[in-house]
Amino acid sequence: MYSKSFFYDFGKAIYHVDSFYTEFAKQSNVSSALLWVLYALNDGKPHTQIEVSNDWKLPKTTVNTVVKELEQNGYVELIAIKGKRREMSIVLTKEGEEYADSLLAQLYKKEAEVFKALTQDDKEVIKVLEKITKHLKGEE
Repeated sequence: MYSKSFFYDFGKAIYHVDSFYTEFAKQSNVSSALLWVLYALNDGKPHTQIEVSNDWKLPKTTVNTVVKELEQNGYVELIAIKGKRREMSIVLTKEGEEYADSLLAQLYKKEAEVFKALTQDDKEVIKVLEKITKHLKGEE
């Protein structure tokens, strides 16, 4: 297989997966940005906007806009981080946890079904994707 055809097929596969999540957001009547921010925050841990932006490769302004919307709706609380002037920890409120859980329940169910269908070799895809990313960025 030539590199051009590999990355052509790779790109299509990545965007097919991405389109599933985009379509899920549309069907849930939320933006993809809101979906991904809630997904990132719904792990029971506090996060900063910078962490969410860096970890999920979302624009900082997008994360900021979504977090402000979530805060206005009472779904997140911003908590000052000791020793940091501007950085705030984002924590889902009880209402936010309920909202995220209800919004993401069907997605989590589908992901669990897919995960169950994967072989152990299939689950190595994360390592392969990380390796490809490092090489593309010139980090290896």
